[in-house]
Amino acid sequence: MVFTYTQVNSLNETEAHVYNYVLNNKEKVLEESIRELAHDTHVSTATIVRFCKKLGCEGFLELKYKLKESITEEEHKEYVEGSSFYDFANYANSRKYLENIKRAADLIRQANSFFTLGIGGHGEYAKHVARRFSQIGYSCFGIVDKYYPMPNVPEGQKSVVLIAYDKKRENLIFEVIRKYKAKNYTIILFTAEDIGILEHLCDEVIYVSDGQVKMGEIVSDIPLLYTLERIMKELVNKHKQLY
Repeated sequence: MVFTYTQVNSLNETEAHVYNYVLNNKEKVLEESIRELAHDTHVSTATIVRFCKKLGCEGFLELKYKLKESITEEEHKEYVEGSSFYDFANYANSRKYLENIKRAADLIRQANSFFTLGIGGHGEYAKHVARRFSQIGYSCFGIVDKYYPMPNVPEGQKSVVLIAYDKKRENLIFEVIRKYKAKNYTIILFTAEDIGILEHLCDEVIYVSDGQVKMGEIVSDIPLLYTLERIMKELVNKHKQLY
């Protein structure tokens, strides 16, 4: 239920006890009468009436109406979040997605050197992902400094850099990609958003999901981590086939 700070702060100790009970027993309270709620919270019906009025309700019936609205809104949020991940699961089995995974794995397998670059909030991911790739036998170095002095890639060799797209740092990512391409690096970019002209600067762009996947208001990083692990799986499976 959404009440103002002033309303909740106006409750005395007994009324605050009722408030906590209602929040923790929403479904039950919907089925109760005012007398049953008073009995369960060990207060008088007059206390329940005062409690309702302090929260801006004319009486117990209006409180139950707001309670029902709150439950419906929560169920809707859960459905939206569930649908979001359901859509992602379907996308992760699409032909386009799987083909991108295979192409990225081929680029990594053929590389002489291999890096992950973390810009902004993706710094820790870069180090974590580098360790994971190293664990499966692909020596990888995680870079968290955008000014790290990367050497030119020698002629006849291939060096792959994995970069995660961040809309807030689009200009910086553009400059980094431009700099790395000038030194002959192979760029694999991961994104859940449209990247416009950046797509033409990269050797491979993997859309980790069909649009952002959210948990409420929070954008989930699960599609990115899952995509990276799918690439690892592809590398391991290919190694088994060869040997």
